[in-house]
Amino acid sequence: MNGLTTKEVEFRIKNGLVNKRVKYSRSIKDIILSNIFTLFNFINLFLFILVLTTKSYRNGLFAIVIVINTIISIYGEIKAKLIIDKLSIVNNTKVSVIRDGKTIKISPYDIVIDDIIVLKNGDVVPTDVLVLNSNLCEVDESIITGETKNVIKKKNDTIFSGSIIISGSLKAKVINVGLNNYSSRLIKEASYQKEDKTYLEKELNKVLKIVTILIIPIMIILFLIQYFVNNVSYNEAILYTTAGVIGMIPSGLILLTSVALSTGVVKMGLKKVIVQQLNGIETLSCVDVLCLDKTGTITDGTLEVIKVINKSTFDINSIIKNMLNDNLVNQTDIALDKYFKTKDKLNIVKMIPFSSYRKYSMVCYENLNTFALGALEYMLPNTKMDEEALNYAKEGYRVLTLIHSKEIPEDQKIPSHSKIIAYIILKDNIRKNIEKTLKYFTEQQVNIKIISGDNVSTISNIMKKVGYKDYKKCLDCSNLNDEELIAKVSDYQIYGRCNPYQKRLIIKTLKQKYTVGMVGDGVNDILALKEADCSIALTSNNGAAKSVSQIVILENDFNVLPDIVNEGRRVINNIERVASLYLVKTIYSFLLSILSIVLTMEYPFYPIQLTLIGTACVGLPSFFLTMLNDNRKVSKNFIKNVFKTSSCSGIAITINIIIILILSNILKTSIDTYKIVTVTLTGLINILILYKISKPITNIKKIILSITIVLFLSSLIFLRKIFILNKFNLNLLIITIAILIFDIIIIKYLEKLYEKIFQKR
Repeated sequence: MNGLTTKEVEFRIKNGLVNKRVKYSRSIKDIILSNIFTLFNFINLFLFILVLTTKSYRNGLFAIVIVINTIISIYGEIKAKLIIDKLSIVNNTKVSVIRDGKTIKISPYDIVIDDIIVLKNGDVVPTDVLVLNSNLCEVDESIITGETKNVIKKKNDTIFSGSIIISGSLKAKVINVGLNNYSSRLIKEASYQKEDKTYLEKELNKVLKIVTILIIPIMIILFLIQYFVNNVSYNEAILYTTAGVIGMIPSGLILLTSVALSTGVVKMGLKKVIVQQLNGIETLSCVDVLCLDKTGTITDGTLEVIKVINKSTFDINSIIKNMLNDNLVNQTDIALDKYFKTKDKLNIVKMIPFSSYRKYSMVCYENLNTFALGALEYMLPNTKMDEEALNYAKEGYRVLTLIHSKEIPEDQKIPSHSKIIAYIILKDNIRKNIEKTLKYFTEQQVNIKIISGDNVSTISNIMKKVGYKDYKKCLDCSNLNDEELIAKVSDYQIYGRCNPYQKRLIIKTLKQKYTVGMVGDGVNDILALKEADCSIALTSNNGAAKSVSQIVILENDFNVLPDIVNEGRRVINNIERVASLYLVKTIYSFLLSILSIVLTMEYPFYPIQLTLIGTACVGLPSFFLTMLNDNRKVSKNFIKNVFKTSSCSGIAITINIIIILILSNILKTSIDTYKIVTVTLTGLINILILYKISKPITNIKKIILSITIVLFLSSLIFLRKIFILNKFNLNLLIITIAILIFDIIIIKYLEKLYEKIFQKR
């Protein structure tokens, strides 16, 4: 049991028998390749090559925009990756190993074959191990087996990496490392399944799927119509087809989404927050109910013994000190160890460690019989607490009860004829500024619920101290079955004496109606964290809670949570704002392509003209808009809100083309004469959308709008030859103004019609 020597460790490291990190996050190479080799990039490259064959090089400028977009996307994702990788190293929970006869702390990635490791309550098993000795250690193997029932491990049992120590402690020998671990073959798949797509991704993917299905057949048919039916030249047919297709691809929207999300991850990283799953920051911004574990969240997790009420002649100091047995697995143990100083060595016959499922620990001493320490409700459910101890509980203190029995139990249950011999009063330290954080969530219409294993009176009084208005809506869950608990969940705000299974059941029940977040830091929170839509771990020595959470707060500061919520809201709300600008181009390009096919008309734009509109009226202003703050609660009506603006404006632009087509036939003038009108109107409608989505108009938004207008109009005036446009004359100006007024009227009408259709549905 002295472990490996330094030379033995060095030998194993040299021979590669070390637990090297198995990386499942994307490498820089993967990020670069995945951003370059996309379907839309291939289509754009193909179109660019076709445009080059026409020798109209200016119409190939759209490719430069695509390249810039790709570079920005790669840069943003790599920057986010590097920051999170750096924080992940800080987040590594050290592992206790025995080497040269001494217990030392090392990184899990420095473990070698045959190392002897020490594992305790809350630890995640870093490698496959063989148990050498076990102090009634219970293990959660659900990540490997899928079974939620805990397993008691004995000598010579195998424990696979990824399992979680629920209670007790053990010493074990490392039998596999790195890729040879049993779980290494499963983690990649498990991580993939856990990595749910974000709400934003799901909504955008609905649009992208439709575009992907339609784009290739439309491209082929459009070219055939232009070249063979309309009898335009090969060059013209290629340019018209290219314009139709690049207009349908919302590539800038994909870029902005990637940049906005990556920026959010970087910002959180600078606040020492690890976003382990991208959907975490986004889902948190949408939560309706946020469940908090009291200890470590409302309080800072540190405890202090302030009084011992001794009701016997026993030496409480020696009983408690020996019960701890130098194995301090949580803050309660640390507080007890600090308070109880004397230690007369007592011979332990049997020990049952504390478990958040049992709510007590138990030890049998030779000659002194059995002692149990924990929650009175779980040890002696029909016994009332003494008035003095009860008063402390009502004031918000934590009360541990020490009981004694002359019997030695055969199992883990409290022996009969047990009696109370002492109460130990502990004080929870309330976090600084917690009132401000709770007030923030109340103002944001997020319902805060407290789920804890503590006494209900204790929780209620602590919540009263922090200004929580629903501190009286309490439920004691200690004697409730699952059906009773489910029936009562919606009527209460504070749930006390919950075991881990009940915490999970409460979350599961709430999820039927709401988007639910869970904040915790202990092994008793693991099941609830795994069940929640969004899981947040406050960093502690508990590696298990961090391993199952989407967000890890490294500074252990619950008060940073509003910053995470606001960042998620900024990302989603701003993407929803600018999505209308990108999708209006997709809609009118699609409709115009269909019109060109059905009416066998020439496509009304050249690629260079759409590049002007896309850059001046969409790309640049939308980029700056996504960087602005927007902390409104996410509406979850992404598709409805985006398509209300984009579809109505897209239809209006299509109607413009039809009107101009009719005018050119009536006046017997070339459609090319009116290209300046179509480009101007399309750009101005995009600017109208920009104005609409920018509300409320702030000074910075006024600047963005002003620059957009000046850039677009000056391009029409001074760079019209580059964009293949004629001069404006008085007739064209009158036509433009008249159609613009008509557009404003028709867009308002279409939006009202759109609302009526959605209301009926």
